[in-house]
Amino acid sequence: MATQFFLSVVAPDKAVVEENVTAIVAPGTEGYFGVWAGHFPVIAALRPGLLEYTDASADRHYVYVGGGFAEVQSDKVTILADEAERAIDIELSKAEHALEEARKALRGEETSVNSTDAVLEVERAVSRIKAARMAMK
Repeated sequence: MATQFFLSVVAPDKAVVEENVTAIVAPGTEGYFGVWAGHFPVIAALRPGLLEYTDASADRHYVYVGGGFAEVQSDKVTILADEAERAIDIELSKAEHALEEARKALRGEETSVNSTDAVLEVERAVSRIKAARMAMK
């Protein structure tokens, strides 16, 4: 049985990850789920969160995904993300600023964030902050 599979994480503007991995943990709308080589086929909706994957050298990597879909096959997983960014590429200060702007909108203060989108923006900002901090470890 194969121990690796191909992971492809793509956002509308770029390919974020294209490599062989041994496992992933993804933020599904019903909770986080894991995938290993040989997994049964499934399509899952994703919510904003942290995608964790282990490469062939057993190193862990983190990617922020802002929702989307995962298509799982026995030898390949494709993540079609609304937005995605490797944790090592996230600027923590920008993510913290986005969180503060979303919180202002929730409090009814003047901000560039629409109050109806503020809850989702908080979730996205918190996920980006988690990803950035995981990359610092």
